[in-house]
Amino acid sequence: MRRWLSVMLFIISIVLLSISILSLIGLFREYREANEINDKIQQIHAAAEQSEETVISTDPKETSRPSETTVPVESPAIELEQPLPEREVDAGLLALHEENQDCIYWLTIPNTVINYPVMYHPQEKDYYLRRDFYGDYSGSGTLYLDEDCDPEWGDNLIIYGHHMNNGTMFAALENYKSEDFYKEHSQIILQTLRGKETYRVMAVFTTPVYTGNDFAYYNFTVTGDPTVYESFVKECLSRSLYETGETAVYGRRLLTLSTCEYSQKNGRMVVVAVRVHNKV
Repeated sequence: MRRWLSVMLFIISIVLLSISILSLIGLFREYREANEINDKIQQIHAAAEQSEETVISTDPKETSRPSETTVPVESPAIELEQPLPEREVDAGLLALHEENQDCIYWLTIPNTVINYPVMYHPQEKDYYLRRDFYGDYSGSGTLYLDEDCDPEWGDNLIIYGHHMNNGTMFAALENYKSEDFYKEHSQIILQTLRGKETYRVMAVFTTPVYTGNDFAYYNFTVTGDPTVYESFVKECLSRSLYETGETAVYGRRLLTLSTCEYSQKNGRMVVVAVRVHNKV
């Protein structure tokens, strides 16, 4: 009887070990495939930048944001829509946008591994959560803009990305728990199809989500309401792990980066940044 049990335990151990090995092989294969795609995207982006650093772009359809207009509407002598200055658009981003029109941003946190394209597919929720740049299945996913955001005039741009165990995607956001790390990485660069936007980190916090009474930062996208905007900023600052000295007033765009955080159930690591200057 004991011998039979020993044999059964040995067989079960072998089966479990085999399953574990196969799982690890599959995981490493996914990591390798994701890295290959990322390398390809990086090469396209870098090659375009080297051949043509920037592209001068003007958009005749673009007008000043209503909330930032300072000219009284009742003044007939002044034309509200003024010609916009030419803007330098990142050639690498344009090259990737031609590859896939869902690619609308390139996000960089200097001196970190976060240097990726950002996708926007409002037709389907979380479309790029488990898809690569080309729309094929990928456990690593791709950074993407919340479907409810307005890429042009939204008060807040929310970008999601996985916290990958191999350190890719948004795993580096975990480092913002350290104030020293924040001090060395307070700037975030967002290349857009209309030019470069620079942000400074305003608040860093962790929070559970989908609890029924959590801080629903993921619902703050486009409001057009100064009171709601100010309330959101106040809540972010009050939750921040440390003071950054940054704040925001209505009219300045916010950038929110979100990833999973594992110290609590359904935890999220959230970094909120404010644009350095208003969009012209």
